Amino acid sequence: MTEEEVNAAVEKLVAAANEESEEAVREYEEACRQKVYAAAENRTLRSSILTGALAQLKEDNEARLKKIQDELDESLLALYAENVSGSGTGEGIDPSEAPYDADYSLNARDRYLRVKEYYLSYDDLSQAYEDLGKDEIAMDYLGDYYFYLLRLLAIMKDQ
Repeated sequence: MTEEEVNAAVEKLVAAANEESEEAVREYEEACRQKVYAAAENRTLRSSILTGALAQLKEDNEARLKKIQDELDESLLALYAENVSGSGTGEGIDPSEAPYDADYSLNARDRYLRVKEYYLSYDDLSQAYEDLGKDEIAMDYLGDYYFYLLRLLAIMKDQ
């Protein structure tokens, strides 16, 4: 695949995941409204039953959103794996200077996951994108995966 085709496929996968996430949130909000209305009709608005039901709905929604994110990650990894030629060797790089554990004995996929997890833990994805853009260790450590992670952060920060 060309870089343009990969970028188009990534955008399509991210857009589909966003739509699915938005649908999940709408369904969660509607389910919460229904529980509150039912509690109001039953005069149990201040009951622990309603609190428990709403907590369970929230937990279920968070699990569903995590599943959507995990499926997106797997799809992106599969897409990237088709186009990755390899990763860096670490020559001339001091991996101890990385903010994440840069273990060069890991395969490319595990390296990608490690660095992606680090940068997605940022509260501000724009800052994560900027920091990754300056991260020379990640560039060597990830090889071709670096540009895919950079592209993913670019898309996510704009969403």
